[in-house]
Amino acid sequence: MSRFGHATTCNAGTRESTKPAESSPARPSLMTPDHPVAVSHGSIAKRGTLLLWACILVGCASSGDVERLRMEREQAKAAMSAELGQERKLLTDIERDSEAQRASAEKLASALGGSPQNRPAAADASACLSSGTATTSVEFWIAPHGNDANPGTRSAPFLTLERAREAVAHVEKKRWEEGDVVVLLQDGIYRIERPLRLRSDDSGRNGHDVVYRAAPGAHPIISGSVQVKDWTLHDQTLNVHKAFVGQRRSRQLYVNGRRATRARTEPFPAGFRPLPLPPSDADQNKPYLVGGGILFATTNLNPERWRNPMTWTNPREVEAVGKDQWRMAIVPLASITGAQGIGTMTLRQPAWTNANITTTPIWNFWQVERFENAYEFLDEPGEWYLNAASGWLYYIPRPGEDLAKADVELPVQEVLIEGQGTPENPISHLRFEGLTFAYATWMGPSGDNGYVPDQSGFILEGSGHRPNKIGHSKNVTRTPGNLSFLYASQVTFRQNRFEHLGAVALDFNTGSKCNRVRDNLFQDISSAAIQLGGVSDIDHAPPPPEEPHLTSDNEIVNNVIKETGRDFVDTAGIFVGFTRNTLIEHNTISDVPWSGIAIGWGWGLLDQSGFPGVPGATWHQWGDYPLTPNSGNKIRYNFFERFLGDRWDGGAIYTTGQQGHSPEDPLLIEGNVAIGKRAAGGGNTFYTDGGSRYITLKSNVSLNNPIGHMDFGLPPRPGDPLPYTTTFPVAKINTIPYGSDSGGCVTYGEIVFEDNYWLEGTIPAKELFIGLSDLLLTGFLSDLLHKDVLFDPYSAQGYFDICPYTDKATKISYPTQLTYINNHMIKGRGDVPKQILDQAGAQTKLLEQIMEK
Repeated sequence: MSRFGHATTCNAGTRESTKPAESSPARPSLMTPDHPVAVSHGSIAKRGTLLLWACILVGCASSGDVERLRMEREQAKAAMSAELGQERKLLTDIERDSEAQRASAEKLASALGGSPQNRPAAADASACLSSGTATTSVEFWIAPHGNDANPGTRSAPFLTLERAREAVAHVEKKRWEEGDVVVLLQDGIYRIERPLRLRSDDSGRNGHDVVYRAAPGAHPIISGSVQVKDWTLHDQTLNVHKAFVGQRRSRQLYVNGRRATRARTEPFPAGFRPLPLPPSDADQNKPYLVGGGILFATTNLNPERWRNPMTWTNPREVEAVGKDQWRMAIVPLASITGAQGIGTMTLRQPAWTNANITTTPIWNFWQVERFENAYEFLDEPGEWYLNAASGWLYYIPRPGEDLAKADVELPVQEVLIEGQGTPENPISHLRFEGLTFAYATWMGPSGDNGYVPDQSGFILEGSGHRPNKIGHSKNVTRTPGNLSFLYASQVTFRQNRFEHLGAVALDFNTGSKCNRVRDNLFQDISSAAIQLGGVSDIDHAPPPPEEPHLTSDNEIVNNVIKETGRDFVDTAGIFVGFTRNTLIEHNTISDVPWSGIAIGWGWGLLDQSGFPGVPGATWHQWGDYPLTPNSGNKIRYNFFERFLGDRWDGGAIYTTGQQGHSPEDPLLIEGNVAIGKRAAGGGNTFYTDGGSRYITLKSNVSLNNPIGHMDFGLPPRPGDPLPYTTTFPVAKINTIPYGSDSGGCVTYGEIVFEDNYWLEGTIPAKELFIGLSDLLLTGFLSDLLHKDVLFDPYSAQGYFDICPYTDKATKISYPTQLTYINNHMIKGRGDVPKQILDQAGAQTKLLEQIMEK
């Protein structure tokens, strides 16, 4: 059997590898408006709907069975119409039976035959369901007014999650044989002083779960913030108020649930020119260190309040922010020296070196987009500044905000929940239901490493990186999660809210198996909402035994994700690294700064082929690797709106690297609908980028996603005393159209486009590219493109490829085998089958009501 060719066993069952879906238009979807999945808890309604269709399609024992199932479905629909206050009771009463019900549904639905891709979504991935009953054996209660000396009953609850964890750990063995152990959180705010740290010993036992759940009717909030009070007026002219917070540090502030803006300069300030100085002798035996800094000259083009950097408060707390096409960089200052308004800023190492690690200048820190975090930058309502040295927090209220009454929250905890197992003993059988996780920060970017991403929140840290011209480094570090899990199995998050979080909201790292993220709301997140799997050697080329380290059989289903990447605009709404049998289905993703979903890593350089999927790369540049673990992954029926909100060179769905083991085992991207891309944002709606291979895109829809353009920032202002210099004219480059409904850059190929719907008339005329090829080839792409091209990057089918590649040795041109089958050029939404539009995105009314709370 080939490497990674076996299925994963998740205690209770095995998910089989599946072949790509075959077209079956006559088969009805259970996710259409006529056949809705009515409840988000795996409830009677879902069971009734699924069993009803199973009976209709394959036959039940009698007509009475069909009638009984119809009655169950109607009863569940009637229950759904009950008032909002009954929803939590639904969770308590129904969830206990949901797993057994779903197992029954799967048993009947399996009679439909064919691959799971042809069956209803609810029956698609049952391998990891709990094998135990869903009865409750023991209950513990906690409340904000509780006491950890109490016995943990409803009338005498504990105070903290930690005390409840200890109580769970001491439950007698015989009680674990009877059912789940449930921790019920009463209404209120739980301001944690330290993370809830869960280890393997905190797992469920005997097939039963440890459940952390909202008590019936309660809406508990697990918060990592302190409430800021006792505000006084500090500066009447600017209406600056202040409050003392001591030695607490944070990168975020919220007023009445609304994110405030960290004090910053206006965009692209004049008189600042980055001047990185690479070492003259890059000795391989010595750390690579870039010198230089940012030159400055005081100019009246900037406001008087901050135009002279020599007057800035706490220079080491100030951060320089730069952006390029798909990412950003945050580099803290080390010092400011100069006289009479002219001088140099040195920046902290290794952040400055890592921000200039590539030898392609346009991807270095060549332009200042803004500075952040000095009192002098505080000049607009809604801005704040925390003086870490003095402990004073400053804020300018927005119109209508009364700080004497306002709820001002300063996040100070970086981790709310940490679950960590081991390869030999993963943490497992945990459920979190009906909770709100809010107000956490992440202080990493404030340190010497700053925030220097390679892509999608995976960052360069330390001083071991070597210069490259491809814009990517092999060894990167993930942005951490405010809720994080490592070597975790059968952990479920259901019907929760994740909001106002300063890192990745929910992170499942290496060795994550059989975990489920269903029916949740993610909003106002600084980085990605969900991060699944890793990109390190342990994730794609683990040592024997391989299986414990692999990430497989996880589900991200029926979630609403919006307003992610609020601080780190290079990130996707959902990021997936090296994984097997991942199901991402029926999610609604909106208002993201870069891509909606990003899956894969390495641009071919980490694949067995060693494919050079980045301009300027060479075969096997990063070494030799075995067969990728990527296999059996599906991205289906998701809805995307307002993506590429800040950066470009991304899409609604973005892929890189080999995504399967053969054409018969592709990544399936099916039934997704993407609308409303930022008009100027250059990118491909469905973006099969460097090294992408073995992908099938089927029945996807792109609407109102006009082709954008390149954007390398603004040219220097007239009169700027230190205009930056580049090897190419920014103003002209920024006019080049970039992207399409589909496309890639140094894509490998073997990609199938079938039955998709694209708007007609969106491809730019060839005449727009006349003269631009020479401009690019003599500019920043001159040493990256593998061959000269007559610059018309659009194929007859509209595939956008700005960097075609032909291997000099084999004469093979890439991408290979782009197959187009029955795709549709349409005039508008009315030309798309209603079923495709209706089934995309989160499906349950209950989830919508949770969002409104």
